[in-house]
Amino acid sequence: MTIQKSSMNRFSPVLGLLLGAAVLLSAGCSENGGKPSSEPANVANVTQPTKETTEQRVARRAQEHMDALIARDWAKAYEYLPPATRKLKPLEVYANKMRAGAIIRKAASVKSVECEEDVCNVTVDLTYIYSGVVEAFRGQESKSLVKEKWIFSQDDWWLAPQ
Repeated sequence: MTIQKSSMNRFSPVLGLLLGAAVLLSAGCSENGGKPSSEPANVANVTQPTKETTEQRVARRAQEHMDALIARDWAKAYEYLPPATRKLKPLEVYANKMRAGAIIRKAASVKSVECEEDVCNVTVDLTYIYSGVVEAFRGQESKSLVKEKWIFSQDDWWLAPQ
């Protein structure tokens, strides 16, 4: 039997529809061991983005801030100061103060975050090297627990100036 080109064009939409239906049916069967399912799909296995808690958000921001200080990326660390503070203290002033500090931060990890309304108290375990003027301590690596206060303002959490 010979099919002429003109008659094939007439059946193409029907064939496409049938092929599409067959693909959909086979996909539905393969998800249930080859058997069609009469129950609705279980959506519990679908990964949903979870919303950060306040404590998680503050801990993440505090760690990011410490990571910027360790990298000596003063511009990045400056971004964690409240907008009002940044209006009063230009980046150059902040960076010069940080460069002149007596410590070189080596490692940091957020140990705890305790929040009440618009204030969070953060404890950071900091490892640093002293680089100040006291000769006897210069170059020594030390550890310290650093207490920080983070405040909520203008829809985000910021490191409170000290």
